[in-house]
Amino acid sequence: MANNGAVVMSAANLDIIENNLGQLAKNIGDVSVNVGEVDTKVNKVTNSVKTIEDEIKNFMVEIRGSTIVSNAKQSIMMSQEELNKQYGHYDNVRRKINGIFQATDMNAVRKSTIENISEQVIIDTPNYWLAPALVSLCAWLTNDKDLANRALKEAMTRDDEKTSLLFCLIHLRANRYETALKWLRRYLEMQDPAKMESKIVTVLDAITNGSFGVDAKELCLTKIDEWIKELSSQPGYRKIQIERWTNYINSLIEHDAEDDFEFIKKYTNDYDKVKNILSISNSEENILITLKNIIKEEQTMNVSTIAQIDKLINMLVFNYENEELDLKKDIAKNRLIIEENGNVTKANERFKETEFAFQKATDFYSQLTNITIEYKSTKPTINTRKMAMALSKDWINSAYNDISKNFETNNLNIDIKIDSWHGATTNGQNEKELIQDLYNHIDNETNSEIYGKKLFDAKMLAITIIGIIIMVLSFMIHQPFLAVVIIIGVLILDGYDFYLNYTDRQNKIKKREERKEYSKYILQNTIAEVVDFYFICKDSRNTHDQINIFLNSLDYRNYIKGNEERRNIAIGGQNG
Repeated sequence: MANNGAVVMSAANLDIIENNLGQLAKNIGDVSVNVGEVDTKVNKVTNSVKTIEDEIKNFMVEIRGSTIVSNAKQSIMMSQEELNKQYGHYDNVRRKINGIFQATDMNAVRKSTIENISEQVIIDTPNYWLAPALVSLCAWLTNDKDLANRALKEAMTRDDEKTSLLFCLIHLRANRYETALKWLRRYLEMQDPAKMESKIVTVLDAITNGSFGVDAKELCLTKIDEWIKELSSQPGYRKIQIERWTNYINSLIEHDAEDDFEFIKKYTNDYDKVKNILSISNSEENILITLKNIIKEEQTMNVSTIAQIDKLINMLVFNYENEELDLKKDIAKNRLIIEENGNVTKANERFKETEFAFQKATDFYSQLTNITIEYKSTKPTINTRKMAMALSKDWINSAYNDISKNFETNNLNIDIKIDSWHGATTNGQNEKELIQDLYNHIDNETNSEIYGKKLFDAKMLAITIIGIIIMVLSFMIHQPFLAVVIIIGVLILDGYDFYLNYTDRQNKIKKREERKEYSKYILQNTIAEVVDFYFICKDSRNTHDQINIFLNSLDYRNYIKGNEERRNIAIGGQNG
């Protein structure tokens, strides 16, 4: 009875437990629903927080950009104020030089006016080389030789190079070629090829466009040869220009061009080399056209006119003095920051494109590269750019040949890798040999697996030996029937094992042949792409050679004119 009671109690308890578990499951379900609702709300809150976070980030970016722009504007105002305070009088002198030329051309200025200008300039602009130069010019126009000489000496004391160049251009404007040539010779003799200011571009413009005549052409050719010879003895200068031309040529190459060489991409280790060569190959025509267009560009203006000489004078006179450059550079940088809405990185990238305009001095090699590549900043005339490019041809050739060195036949050998097999081809002519080598490799790799296991193996041998022993014992106990059964059993077991081994071997042989066919398919398609690549390189080699031939054909002497025109121009009614 006790046992029955225990059973009844257990059953009752189980019912209670079951009901409680059901209630618990329901409660858990309710909690799960609530948790789901909470998750939904949490997700909504998270999304809202992320949206607010993004808005805050954008707001902070705008605030930061606005602050940077505001600071840039403030910096421009301060720099401009400092520039006007320290060097504003420079612009006043510069404008007076222009005004005197225009007024004297029209005979619209009195002698007393010129004298007053001269006196005021000396008072207002101490220490500036252009002030005594302007006084000397005014004294020359008013035929005051003593003052002209004294002021000229003072100008030369302050800046001999610029004064020499200015009076070279003034005498050229006045049709006094012999005197202009003397000033030009003096200016060129003072040049240090390792340290030249950007005004050398002005001089080269006048010479290349024939403004000085035949004698100046020969003088210029001699000096250029001397400068190049002097710099050539210091290889570091050449290396820098080759690097700059390498960067420039690389900028003309479309490095991210798409290609169809899927097998080369998957089954060679040389894809990066292939892609690089293809990029160069696809861009060579553009490189050749870009270089040729510099030489093909036509000079549209008549460079031997007074207007052109005035332009050269303006380029010299209005060129920033060294002490002004830092402030001018700061203003230029901050203007770019404003244009880029506070993006300092982009502003700095843009500033690099015009940075050469703010260089105080650099070597003659760099000036030539600046004239050719940075022409938007240096603003040379077309003939000067042609001459600079012709003088730079060795650096361009070195840079280009270094970039395209992989076009050499021995560098076009493409290594092919299919699983553990390696081969190589240049133009696919060894396709049969590669296929056979691939087959041999697969055979050697699979032979041990296929033929390593004998068709009649140790297991079968053991069964046979045991069967023979049992069969002999059966005969010994006079049980021939049992012996026959045993023989038949052994034959069946051995035959079955032999069949399994043979079937396994044939399956492996079949897989090997399938692998051979698939590997052959990969190899042939890879070789086909290599052949296509080879012919692309071969065709491109023609363009490559054209670029070298074109550059080697350039002679800078062809872009320096020897204009023998003589003009009858008088300044202030004087001539001679």
